[in-house]
Amino acid sequence: MSDYIGDIASLASTNSTTATKSKSDSLGLDMEDFLQMMVAQFQNQDPENAASTTDMLNQMVQMSMIQAITNITDAVSLSYSASLVGKEVTVGSYDSDGKLQEIVGTVTGTGSYNGSPVVFVDGVSYNMSSIMAVGRLPASEDSTSKSDESTTNV
Repeated sequence: MSDYIGDIASLASTNSTTATKSKSDSLGLDMEDFLQMMVAQFQNQDPENAASTTDMLNQMVQMSMIQAITNITDAVSLSYSASLVGKEVTVGSYDSDGKLQEIVGTVTGTGSYNGSPVVFVDGVSYNMSSIMAVGRLPASEDSTSKSDESTTNV
């Protein structure tokens, strides 16, 4: 009976932990989820066919490596976004009609929103993936050819 109550208590704490995860985290497993699954496997294993501790240790090392690589990637991304402070960038943003607008401005700050790095361009936040160029984009061929036609007609 005490094992049953302990299982209910651990289930309740697992459900409250899952409820606090963000929407993007709900699709993946983190190290805590992995450890909970490992403990559950050890608690429910067949005594005559015990799980291999070597396999478990290898899985734990692999999970730790993935977590370390993710942390390094996040740090590099935040470092890059911080290097853009004070620089002029071109950001792509869609308007209400679905047309792409190129916004040119100076990066005034950086941060993180829902786990993704963002930059503040003239006080408005944009995802790092919205940056089209550092500096201004060159004029498109359409505008260049129109300006060439107007100078040849003069």
